[in-house]
Amino acid sequence: MRRILIVDCEQEISSFNPSPSEYEDFTVLRDAELFEAHAGADTCIRGFCDALGGKSDFRLIPVYGATACSAGPLSRKGFEKLSGELLAAIDKAAASEVAAIYLSLHGAMGAIGELDPEGYLLENVRSRLGLDVPIVISLDLHGLLTDRMLSNCDAIAVYHTYPHNDFTSTGQRAAKLMEAILERRAHPTMARIFIPALARGPELITETGLYGRIIDRAKAMERDGEALSAAVLIGNPFTDAPELGSQSLVITDNDAEKAQRLARELAEAFWADHKTMVAELTPLPDAIADAVRQDGPVTFTDAADAPSSGASGDSNVILSALVAAGYHGRAIIPVVDAPAAQRAHDAGVGARLRLSLGGAIDPKRFPPLEIEVEVERLYDGDYVHEFSRMPAHAGPTAVLRHENIRIIVVSKSVFMMDRAIFLAHGLDPEGADIIVVKSPGAAIRYFSFARKNYVLDIPGATSANLKSLGHTVCTRPMFPLDDDVPFSPTAQIYPARTKTAA
Repeated sequence: MRRILIVDCEQEISSFNPSPSEYEDFTVLRDAELFEAHAGADTCIRGFCDALGGKSDFRLIPVYGATACSAGPLSRKGFEKLSGELLAAIDKAAASEVAAIYLSLHGAMGAIGELDPEGYLLENVRSRLGLDVPIVISLDLHGLLTDRMLSNCDAIAVYHTYPHNDFTSTGQRAAKLMEAILERRAHPTMARIFIPALARGPELITETGLYGRIIDRAKAMERDGEALSAAVLIGNPFTDAPELGSQSLVITDNDAEKAQRLARELAEAFWADHKTMVAELTPLPDAIADAVRQDGPVTFTDAADAPSSGASGDSNVILSALVAAGYHGRAIIPVVDAPAAQRAHDAGVGARLRLSLGGAIDPKRFPPLEIEVEVERLYDGDYVHEFSRMPAHAGPTAVLRHENIRIIVVSKSVFMMDRAIFLAHGLDPEGADIIVVKSPGAAIRYFSFARKNYVLDIPGATSANLKSLGHTVCTRPMFPLDDDVPFSPTAQIYPARTKTAA
């Protein structure tokens, strides 16, 4: 029975979030805990295990898992501890013979002192297991695909949807790649083309946008047998790293010419539409004025402060504007502010307080707002995400009321990609007039009942106004950071190494 090691290590960061992540921000799972946590979830690990777990000739070995909400770059000490534990766990599991290893990664991690954490991990895994042990990985389409990553893995499955709803199926596609290598003796050949563009905006919604048509072609390449795997990664514009950009990726079975041709087709299709893949942002005063005229709930998308993209989550910009405008409608707004949450817990339900709210993490962008509130409800912050069915640990949480505005104050940054943060704390989004959504894609998937969605032009570490962020590391010129960016599609072929003959 062939042993396949299973590893999970995922975080997406914003280089522009001033607060670094720490090891303690990660949920770490060891051995059997990994499979137990993913058994009923919508994740790549679940999909991989579903696809291969029932096959009698494979034995799946849970090794190590570490996941955290998106945030600032992981501290140097935190990455040293995390990577050290992960590699030590692989060393232990590899004491017995290993047939292959699957790693569920994100692609947009970042650490202080290591701008390519996934590449570092894969390089070290390869050095431990050798050239003849297949390494298959899965990635978010917002991942950065680096030379070091490509040089140290055999095949890659990439998400095909945005907003993401194909976690499990991506894991299944990774399992299909693994099975092709182990059972059919496939020899994956990867062609990568770097595209100097950072894209944001509604055209990236795969169900309705131009990007979706390109992804449909990639999916057809896989479905029709032209490629083992195909994707266009759009990177995470907020992870400022040397190989940040968009990339086409096609993997064939030992056919470099076909891989190059198909990768070029995808890259050229993306480049043809790249100038339309920008966010249309609404000034906040205009959004407030228009929202008052709407008959029914609206969503204010605060993508600039999206924890799922790496922002701090402590923006009070919308709250401040509503208060200043004398807004009298019903609004619900999440804010990350541990000191405010603790003061509410200390005071108890029913207490009236004058709080400093917001800017607890990023005060330069979000000067704290002094505001009178009533403590309506208190919670421990433990609930389950709608989008993944994985647990959220937001820490001490309070629902505060300022007139008709409810503010959900959490102690720790958590994904806010669905309705769970509202529903878990006694607030029905459909009963509000304005729902503040701290995720660029959540309004479309989970708040479709809203009459209108405004994507706001406000500050934050994940602002779609990319020129406002201050990139200093990524390749230049880069659209839309620069004007008149040239593009000549050039394919790089991997692996650039020779395996031992089977």
